[in-house]
Amino acid sequence: MIAAIFDGGRRETWCFTALAVFLVLVRCSVFIFRGYINFDSDQAIIGLMAKHLSEFRTFPLFYYGQNYLLGTQSWIIAPFFWIARPSIAVQKLPLVIINVVTAVLLVRLLITELRLRPAVALLAALPFIIPTPVIAANFLQSIEPVLYVLLLWVLRRRPFAFGALLAFGFLQREFTIYALPALALVELAGGSLWAADTIKRAAQGVGGFALVWLIVDDAKLHLNGNSLILEAKQLAKLTCFEGPGPFERTRYIITDVWPVLTGGTQMPLDLYSMRSSAVVGSAIVAWAAGGAVLLMLVRLVWLSRLGRSESSIAFAVYLALVGCCALAAYTLTCSYDYPVIRYFTLGVLLPTGCFAAFMVREPSARVRTAVMLVFVLWGTANLVDNVRVIRQAYVNPRPNPHAELTEFLLSHQIRYAISNYWDSYVVDFLSRERVIVASNGPVRIPEYQQRVDEHLDVAVTIERLPCEGQMHVAAWCIQFPTRGPGEGAR
Repeated sequence: MIAAIFDGGRRETWCFTALAVFLVLVRCSVFIFRGYINFDSDQAIIGLMAKHLSEFRTFPLFYYGQNYLLGTQSWIIAPFFWIARPSIAVQKLPLVIINVVTAVLLVRLLITELRLRPAVALLAALPFIIPTPVIAANFLQSIEPVLYVLLLWVLRRRPFAFGALLAFGFLQREFTIYALPALALVELAGGSLWAADTIKRAAQGVGGFALVWLIVDDAKLHLNGNSLILEAKQLAKLTCFEGPGPFERTRYIITDVWPVLTGGTQMPLDLYSMRSSAVVGSAIVAWAAGGAVLLMLVRLVWLSRLGRSESSIAFAVYLALVGCCALAAYTLTCSYDYPVIRYFTLGVLLPTGCFAAFMVREPSARVRTAVMLVFVLWGTANLVDNVRVIRQAYVNPRPNPHAELTEFLLSHQIRYAISNYWDSYVVDFLSRERVIVASNGPVRIPEYQQRVDEHLDVAVTIERLPCEGQMHVAAWCIQFPTRGPGEGAR
């Protein structure tokens, strides 16, 4: 039976593609059925955008309160809110589907582009398919850059479509731009960058990019009254060159960012904005994985010197370079000394690309088997961590304080409130706007501020403990209004 599965053909492809889908569903399941363990105001605002779109109240071109980040996620989620009422599970369901599609596409490209056996292609894709729970949670917030990177490879011979998708992806998540230098380096190494039609292809790509940019810029000008020139300004704000030098920043990537990306350090999930008592990560497994990646790189360089280049590894190199760009660019951000997960999740493509290239080029079956065993061990450790999170969510669940707060406000018929940013929009979403909570921090939805200002005589203030107030619920105390009519919510 097992021999029949490993036939190297269609049956093996279907079996291991199905396994990839199953593993993605496993690591996503806890964020669907216990979604509150990783749900904050940033995600709640996307849900509110989708709700407003589903009700035809507005078209959220960009993320509320921002001049960049296309509201693509809210457009995708809105149809699901037509079918079922807004909730965390319904909001995350389409993102699970995108995760599944991305995993299937990645496995398929590894098979077709590199001629890997389906079982080996699955192993290569494991860093994405079953990452550590911290990265898995982020893939249910920002999965699109991975999908865009894969689609851009598919469109590399269609420059106009490539440029258009690159612009669209960049306007949604700027990390998509990493695909451009990676592809340019691959084409440079292959000699196609100097082809006779290079200028023509480049012009078509620029044309596609410019067309999408101008369409979105025109829509933004009409809807928001400003231009995409602010996109460049925003990127400038996120980039810092002061402080530690390149060596210190590189050291930080190796000692702090890489372990978080690979699960190479013990990570109490409650320190990563997750309501879970689970502690995940294994330094031993991560050292083995990191050592394997380093040895694969050294071996690939050695094999290239020997001229072993019978098979193309362009796609594998492309993936690895995108991962390198993600890690290198993180050293230039103003958050380089604190792991902001979404900034470097594309780094999972580095071990995938290295493994895939190694499987194509390495002539020794024993060495290939040893590396495959390391990747199996790594993937198994991440799978165990994800199952541990699922078990903790059911056996030893953490409280759901925002749901408790929302229920309290609804049961006491409190319609208007003021709270901090990280609490306000979550309650707005969970109550499906039956309670309007204005933010006294960053303001993303000015309408809420206005409505609360108009009802200050009945609006309560929600403050986190320790605090003083007439009533206490979960982690907050509720202060009833004592201010005069002239004071507004800020």
